[in-house]
Amino acid sequence: MKYPKSDVQKSIDEMVQTNTDLKIEIKKAEMELQRPSSSYLVKKNIPTKEIKFISAESPKDDSQYSDISCSFQVTTQLEYELKKGQALITFEDEEVAQNVIKRGKHLVTFGNEEMKLMAKPVPLKTGLSLQVHSKISKKKIDVAGIPNELPEEQMRDKLALSFSKSQNGGGEVKHVEYNVNTQRAVITFLKNGVADNILKHKKYPLFTNTSCYQVDVSPHMEKNVKKLQVFSGISKRTVLLTGFRNIQDDEENIEEDIFIHFQKGSNGGGDVEVVKCALKKPQIAYFEADLDQGCLTWAQ
Repeated sequence: MKYPKSDVQKSIDEMVQTNTDLKIEIKKAEMELQRPSSSYLVKKNIPTKEIKFISAESPKDDSQYSDISCSFQVTTQLEYELKKGQALITFEDEEVAQNVIKRGKHLVTFGNEEMKLMAKPVPLKTGLSLQVHSKISKKKIDVAGIPNELPEEQMRDKLALSFSKSQNGGGEVKHVEYNVNTQRAVITFLKNGVADNILKHKKYPLFTNTSCYQVDVSPHMEKNVKKLQVFSGISKRTVLLTGFRNIQDDEENIEEDIFIHFQKGSNGGGDVEVVKCALKKPQIAYFEADLDQGCLTWAQ
């Protein structure tokens, strides 16, 4: 005969199940930490500029060649969901926008109909600004796809020996950093030029006790983030307009009516930069930060 479980037994079973679930999550986290971090790309439009070289220098030795380095300033755009029946208007002058908000209610004429609109500030979510510094080493290379058939110390020795073979484009190895879990390594050569020779090909022969493997080679890039800033705020030149009701006209015509109304100083407005409506369906507006000026502007 089976008896129903007591409350104590039920609690014990729940604790056991919770512990089991936690162990599974911990195992997943440990496996995730062992994976190599993925590379990232920063998309940046760089303007074309003519550069005039006035002289050419020939270094006496390879030691005068330096690493390749670059840095990027990255600032995230802030999303703002413009709901159905709302509009955004950006003025050229911050003071005009603030006066429009202080006034609050605005009677705007659309065709033969007058409509009461409310002017409000545009609160934005949190954004990030950071500097990404990258450096491509002239003496280091990354190696991937290393077979997991030897103990860590032996494989480190085999890597040093294989990459020192001059007949394969290698040279004297200064240091080997090998990670047995990720099956990846960073090889540091004593002299410049060796890394460039090896990187002319995407594969390189790795000799073990009994076999020869073609491992993947790639440039070694060091990446770090500096000057991380978290910012949020309100776009001081942009105003949110609400209160649109049952408008059948095209959004372009409505935007033109809003533009004309708020362009007039007699209506409390001023020079208008842009107007955007979302009368038929929600839309996403993007704002970007000008950290030097301490303001947020609409990224059209």
